Amino acid sequence: MGLRKLITGVILSIWLALIGVTYWRMELRFLTPAKRPAGAALIDPETQPPAPISRLSTDKGEHRLQGKFTLLNFWSPDCACSRFMEPHVRALVDEFTPQGVQCITVIILNDSSVSEPDALQRWRSRGIETPALVDRGGALARQFGVWAGPAAVIVNPQGRIVYAGAYNIGRYCSNEQTAYAKQALEAVLAGRKPPRAKTPFYGCQVPSASQ
Repeated sequence: MGLRKLITGVILSIWLALIGVTYWRMELRFLTPAKRPAGAALIDPETQPPAPISRLSTDKGEHRLQGKFTLLNFWSPDCACSRFMEPHVRALVDEFTPQGVQCITVIILNDSSVSEPDALQRWRSRGIETPALVDRGGALARQFGVWAGPAAVIVNPQGRIVYAGAYNIGRYCSNEQTAYAKQALEAVLAGRKPPRAKTPFYGCQVPSASQ
């Protein structure tokens, strides 16, 4: 009986240790800024650079990146960090769409075996109502200077980037003090500059252009 308890205890300890290691690996992945992938543009919103393109073709039609504020949500279907951010993204869409902000999701797709319709369906299954398009290999993300997903890029009505970076420096996006994308949206809608125009990117790395 004592041996059985000992074996059970050892198995339970190993199981808990594996859970702990997995958790801290994910935590470290989200708290460590992503490195700039080869081929990614260096965007400095302080200089108000124009968006690299003026129109995006989505599953809901063509959308101009001019005339209104736009939130570009960079999301990766196989990235746990992107999934953790979904409640926050949903809250932003629900809050700012009625204020005239158009929200568009860019699906960073790294798996060549996944079709574009499947990737779009995976986004639709999340229940967040935004037009979406597939960015296979992260080419569009690199054009916008995005290094990892989840990420936010805000474009003003003149077609210029005013914020680029993480949604929040916090895995579950619960810290209002570091909810930089939300703060940026609130500021620009009120006619002010964002408290921070650029923050590091955290999460799942966008592949390099050479990959």
